[in-house]
Amino acid sequence: MARSADERRELIVEELARDHMVKVSELSERFGISEVSIRRDLNLLEQHGLLKRVHGGAVVAPSISLEQSYSARMRLHVDEKERIGRAAAEMIREGDRIIFDSGTTVLQVARKISGDLLNSGNLSVITASLPIVHELGHWKGVHLILLGGIYLPDYEVCVGPQTMKNLNGLHADKMFLGTDGLTLSHGHTSANVLEAQVVQAMIEHASEIITVADSSKIGAIGLTAIIPLNKIDKLITDTNAPSDFVAALKEQGVEVILV
Repeated sequence: MARSADERRELIVEELARDHMVKVSELSERFGISEVSIRRDLNLLEQHGLLKRVHGGAVVAPSISLEQSYSARMRLHVDEKERIGRAAAEMIREGDRIIFDSGTTVLQVARKISGDLLNSGNLSVITASLPIVHELGHWKGVHLILLGGIYLPDYEVCVGPQTMKNLNGLHADKMFLGTDGLTLSHGHTSANVLEAQVVQAMIEHASEIITVADSSKIGAIGLTAIIPLNKIDKLITDTNAPSDFVAALKEQGVEVILV
């Protein structure tokens, strides 16, 4: 089946995430198009910072954020994520309706919610993330809505048309949003196209978008764009965030909280 150019390029980056190198000749044979067309694809992806061209193919760009398993990501930047999670959880109020994204920093937000709110805070939680369900589903003060769909084990999240359809009629006061990369040029990005589609749908159902991300995500670029940075309300990150990035974000009207 013939694929569109965008679909083909997404598949090229996904293959690069798995194998860390792709060859022009192999991609040409796989997609049934000329090597000239493949080189054009690779050149375009390099312009977007998604790979680095080498003789005969391409390799992973130093800045790109590639897919890792959820358990592996949980072990990265733990102290920073806990501080960010604590600061974000302090923004939650009794009776809040909250959308939780599926990132590991977002999970820290759920873990830092006060016991009083968990027991009697009348919180409504909307999520497609299984770790969030395990963290919050058993508390008396939490009414949890799980958005079902196709399960991605590497992300421990549900995605797909059914997940997005389950958002119909729902609205949240706050959304806690994770990311695989943050840049001024590309905005919020994700390493997974299907997850990005769900996150974009979630954003449409929340009044306030609060991004939680440690500073290692700043300057990294994932496979697909989610939202421009000037469309979020707050960014909570750690004190290692580059000062020029923080200043630029504030100029765009985003509140930046360093912890």
